[in-house]
Formats: sequence, structure tokens, C-alpha cells
Amino acid sequence: MKTIAVITTCRADFGYLYWIMKDIQSSAKLSLQIILPINHHEVNNILNEFGCTYLTSPISSIKDYGQFYSDCHKIMSDTRPDMVVVLGDRFEVHAAATAALLLSIPIAHIHGGETTTGAFDNELRNSITQMATYHFTATKDYAEKVGLMLGSKPLINYLEANPHLPNPCIWDWCEAYDMWLSVDDWDKYYPNQKINIYNVGSSGLDWLTRAKLLSKDKLQQHVSINLNQPFIMACFHPVTKELNKTGEYIRELITALYKNDVQVLWIKPNIDPKYEIINEWIEYACKSYEWNLVDNLDHLTYLSLLQYAEIMVGNSSSGIIESASFYLPSVTVGSRQDGRIKPDNVFSCPCETDAILTAMGRAREWNATVGKCENPYGDGKSSERIVKILEGIPCMTV
Repeated sequence: MKTIAVITTCRADFGYLYWIMKDIQSSAKLSLQIILPINHHEVNNILNEFGCTYLTSPISSIKDYGQFYSDCHKIMSDTRPDMVVVLGDRFEVHAAATAALLLSIPIAHIHGGETTTGAFDNELRNSITQMATYHFTATKDYAEKVGLMLGSKPLINYLEANPHLPNPCIWDWCEAYDMWLSVDDWDKYYPNQKINIYNVGSSGLDWLTRAKLLSKDKLQQHVSINLNQPFIMACFHPVTKELNKTGEYIRELITALYKNDVQVLWIKPNIDPKYEIINEWIEYACKSYEWNLVDNLDHLTYLSLLQYAEIMVGNSSSGIIESASFYLPSVTVGSRQDGRIKPDNVFSCPCETDAILTAMGRAREWNATVGKCENPYGDGKSSERIVKILEGIPCMTV
């Protein structure tokens, strides 16, 4: 059996990795390890549900990058997994990937090829892509971007011109996976080709096909706002390439939400630089305006709330990836998510009060007149595709 070590560091990746870990756990060909910080918001549930876990020192800020690298290096050096699975673009994920790279352990990277020009996540994500051996992307466009970064564009063009050939590079929903395994003259078609890029969709959507969303009555136990009345879901993370404007940006957003005169459910930001400033402002606003503030929500509870929200506002990636599956109008504020593929329910605007109010008006008008859209991020079957591919990859650990 191949041992797969999955790195999960916080709420930003856990909901996307959960079903992948469940499928690895139930696989007859794979053995699961999980590496996570001791202050992970789901640490107790992970220990109870998955068992084989390795705890690191807590992660509280970007200053903990070095310690997390050191902890991951020691764990991987001692356990020698056959592959390390990482997701996204967090600084601590980059630390874990670096540890795996320097130990010559192959890396599988999920959600590469995306663009977020307002955050240093962009550079971290692209760096992880360069370190990884296997790539699982959320859309075909992102798969092609990974191919360009890794120098495989000529192969992509060749495959487009020869559609009868099996495709080991840009894999669209794994429809031809079985054919790939049966090819005998692989080297004839693809000499020295080592790039493995698979377009599998976003695993964050798998909850919609594999779990039952919570009822309004059950959700009401988690929040203090009245779910029978209109409410706004709000989450705002630091724009890490514009940190000097953090205070200004959160004030503009809070002012816009106050002028809506609607209940607001706030979710605290990730622990990026200057997140303390955002926390101070939203804590003050929630006390002043009787809004609801939560530290974290598990992924199922979070998605369940999206089905009842009137609108989503902020700069979280979930306002782009998950919101479309609920036909939920979403206002993406500022530059943090600039560059991502945005479905029709997403309305972008500068982080200025008047611009936010205008975008919210457009979003509500879309909801009243159109109200439906296609989600370009997949069909909720990503995890099973990823694990099927992992099962077929030969052991490569040096």
C-alpha cells in the first residue's frame, strides 16, 4: 500500500480535503496519514475520525512558517510517506511542501493554476506548483495555466491536434483514465513526458453530493441572527499586497453593510498579516450593530448557511467557488481575488462604500431577474477522481 500524507492547516483547506481523506482512508490501495497543527479548529474531530495523525506546533501567524517547516520535515523524515498532498496557497502549506521537496517526497498539489493578484498567495501557489509532481486543478483553464508554468504548452497543442491519442497531461474529468492505464506504447506517444496535470474540479463542492445540508432549525443553533429574516454572509481577509490600507478597507466595508440595514453574519478572517486589525473592527461593529460574529464554521454548516443567505459580501474564495452552486449573489470586494474565474453570480467592485453598495444592488437585481448560473468549478465528484488517480500512481519515494 502507498502511504499518502495529507497536510491540513486550517479551515481554508480542511473542507476541501475532507472527502479526499475519507476516500484515501477507505481505499484498499492507500494508507492515510494526516499532518496538522495542534491548534487546528477540527483537531479533535480529526483525531477521532481518522486516527493516524501527527500534530505539529500551533500556527498563529506567518511567523510560525519556520517552525511548521521544521515539524513537517521531522515527521516526514521519520515516517517516509510515498506522497504528500497539499491544497491551495497558504504560507504554512508552502512550508510543508518545501519540507517534502527537500526530502525528495513527491507532492500532489490541489487547486493550482489559479490567480489572486491582490495577495502574496499568488506567488506561494505558483511556487508550490513548481515543487509538485502531480497537479489537480479545478477548471480546464487552470490546468492549461499549470501546463504553461511547467513548460508543457507544445504538448497541449499537439494533443489538441491529435485527439485520438490518450492524454496524460491535461485530464478532463478523468473520462479516459482507464484507457490511459491500458496504453502499451506510452513512450512512443510521449517520450520523456513527466508532467501530470488533471482537471478534476473543486473538491470543496463534494459536500453537495456526499452530505445532507443542515436544516434551518439545526443551523439556528449555531448563530444568533434570525435565519427566517434576510441576512448577509460577510468575510474579509487581509489584502496582503495592500496591507497599509487594511484599516481603511474594513471601515469602508462595514459602512456599506451598515447602510444596508440587514442582519450580518460575520466570519473572522484567516491569520494573514494585519488580520488583528480586521478582527478589532468587526468585533466592534458586531457589538454596536448587533451583528453575529463567529470564529470558524465547519464546512457543512458553512455551506448550509449559504443556501439561506440573501447575499454574500467580502473577499473569500468561497464567494466565487461555492456560491454559484447555490445561485447565491456574491459581491467580491477589492483586489484579493482578482484573476480568478468568476461565474455569473459574482459582482466585483473596489473596496469603497459607494462601489460596494452599487455592486450589492446589481447582485440583488441579478437574483431577482436571472437567479441561476453554471458553476465552472465542477460537479461535486472531485475527491473520487483524485483518489482513483493516486491509486494508479506508482511509488516514487526516494
